[in-house]
Amino acid sequence: MLGGLFVIFMITVYFGLFGRVPTSKEVKLFRNMEASEVFSSDNVLLYRFDKENRLNIPFDSIPKHLVEALISSEDSRFYDHSGVDLKSLMRVIVKTVILRDKSSGGGSTISQQLVKNYFPRNSYWFLSTPINKFEEMVAAYKLESHFTKEQIIEFYFNTVPFGDTAFGIESAAQRFFSTSTSKLTIEQGAVLVGMLKATYTYNPIKFPEASKNRRDLVLNLMSQEKYISEKFKDSVTAIPLLTKPKRLSRHQGKAKYFTEYVRLMMNNWLENNRKSSGKKYDLYKDGLKIYTSLNYAMQQYAEKAVEKRLKILQYEFDRQWGDENPWKDAPIVLTNAIKNSNRYKTLKKSGLSETKIQDSLNKPVKMKIFSHDGARNVTMSPLDSIKNSLRFLHAGFIAMEPKTGHIKAYVGGIDENYFQYDHATTKRQVGSSFKPFVYAAAIENGVSPCDMYPNILIKYPQYEDWEPKNSDYIYGGEFSVWGALAASVNTVTVQLMEKVGLLKIINLAKKMGIETELPEVPSLSLGAAELSLLEMARAYTTFPNYGKPMHEVVLLKIMDREGITLNILPVKEAKNVYSEKTGEIMVEMLKRVVSQGISAPLRYDFQLYGDIGGKTGTSQNQADGWFVGFTSNLVVGAWVGAENPAIHFKTMELGQASHTALPINGEFLRMLNKDVSFQYYLKTDFKKPSKNTLKLFNCNSRLNVPRPAKDTIADVAIDSLNIENVIIPKDSIAIEQ
Repeated sequence: MLGGLFVIFMITVYFGLFGRVPTSKEVKLFRNMEASEVFSSDNVLLYRFDKENRLNIPFDSIPKHLVEALISSEDSRFYDHSGVDLKSLMRVIVKTVILRDKSSGGGSTISQQLVKNYFPRNSYWFLSTPINKFEEMVAAYKLESHFTKEQIIEFYFNTVPFGDTAFGIESAAQRFFSTSTSKLTIEQGAVLVGMLKATYTYNPIKFPEASKNRRDLVLNLMSQEKYISEKFKDSVTAIPLLTKPKRLSRHQGKAKYFTEYVRLMMNNWLENNRKSSGKKYDLYKDGLKIYTSLNYAMQQYAEKAVEKRLKILQYEFDRQWGDENPWKDAPIVLTNAIKNSNRYKTLKKSGLSETKIQDSLNKPVKMKIFSHDGARNVTMSPLDSIKNSLRFLHAGFIAMEPKTGHIKAYVGGIDENYFQYDHATTKRQVGSSFKPFVYAAAIENGVSPCDMYPNILIKYPQYEDWEPKNSDYIYGGEFSVWGALAASVNTVTVQLMEKVGLLKIINLAKKMGIETELPEVPSLSLGAAELSLLEMARAYTTFPNYGKPMHEVVLLKIMDREGITLNILPVKEAKNVYSEKTGEIMVEMLKRVVSQGISAPLRYDFQLYGDIGGKTGTSQNQADGWFVGFTSNLVVGAWVGAENPAIHFKTMELGQASHTALPINGEFLRMLNKDVSFQYYLKTDFKKPSKNTLKLFNCNSRLNVPRPAKDTIADVAIDSLNIENVIIPKDSIAIEQ
């Protein structure tokens, strides 16, 4: 009976019904653990998905004495067995299990240890030890039936951990001796092999004496196995143990917000793709080569643009608020920030009272904090650190090719080491950058660019007497449709929403690429929705594509470690969501927003005189600043704001999008414009509108605008937003042509 149960148990384990034993097919595909790597489209290594400091090396780089030291101390019959040493196993059963002699040594072969390193043990309650041991025997036998002894040794040395953040022999050689594996001396190799018994106990930096004793034991075992002579052993053991420590630095990576976004994309890919063995790929073990759409040269321009403008804005923000707390009117902001901090959560979990937690939070400690001039080492209380973090303005930026969807630059924040929120995917209120969707729906439904609408306050009883106001509180006269978009007039925009219908606007916005559920409220037309920069950029591709939206593309090619290209789902062919005529009208209208309207600083402050369209957006209380723009071959978008919307500039002058978000785009495009490598993105004009489309812009009426009062053309264009009941000559910059 017991014998039968044992046989069933053995068969169950052998065929991997407990889940850990690899199949023969999997064993054939066994490789060294290798980090997957992310590359830009210009072939720059952006990131390595490694959890450990591991550098793989081939067998030829492993000195002979290192192999002999390993075999002598860990598996002296390595060349005589096929993964399981039955002689050693019987010794363990008799001496260790039956006679309780713990000094008799273990029975695990190098191959079994390799399995344990590569496939972490599972818990099977009281059966954990026998099941895991037998699983390792089965897997070791399978490994040795498919690989040579030399390959097993290579796998082992590249897999084994050495402590002190060193994984694999190459990392260990660098960590403890500042050298490469191929240059290790015999006594250094014996130290490292000796550590495998207990990496902490025999750490040569922490415990040099214990490490030397263990080293000498390994050398003695090498002598017993006839790998070295007794005389040579004596001469080597006389050498003092000398380490030369080197701090191992993990691969820091580039464009980290982007590569984290790639990781999330890859998680989805990993769920839907399998190896030939049927198992999932592992991003941290399978050495995939991931080629992305990002252009690293453009990425550097984007990061510089964000860094430059945010430093200026932060200075202005701090100067405006001075010693006041920007959250003074919303103290809950600080309360929530404290309770969401890791320190507070840790103290709370430990059972401390609120009083003791507050005492701890007010106690100064040494820490490193972010600044726009570089990280600063300071002594500061955790509470003051939280307050300091709350005051920072943040930004997101995206550059994307409208025809391909390729993301060419991606900045998710000001510093990923201190601020993990990705503001390219975080949703915030979009303000007037939503208005082009309203106008596109209006044009598609028969509204003409020269149709005139009054600039008056209107109460809408169907919306509980809602009375939308202009941001400048100036009314009177009338606007053409294109003029209202150029000046971002709320009163006219809402009238267009009423004419077209809210549901048609929502439906079109979704078709253009907005995936967030849009609220069916009239304030949606003025930008009440909370959307991400990524989906706004996606939706704006519709404009330079004349009605055809393009979904973003990040992954261009994925290859396995053998260089075989793996499957990536193709981008679906987009269909036009509005007519070619509407497309031409919207491009012309958004072009005029930049050349003659609210976004004119992009053109004149940054010397960008080619064809550019776009729209700013400023949310309630200047909490969010947006600009999304486009040329024929590039869509660019930026968002600026604090992490909490309750924190913002005091005034519209400093907080409006034309001062916060738009200049980031301007800086980026100016740098791009000066680089001959990127002429494609800025030197191609929009296609010439048809004669019928151009006729639609021959308006006879005039736009009500203020009299020019500033010296520069850009200032005149900005002044034209402060609408007054003044009629000025037709040749003014803001007069309809």
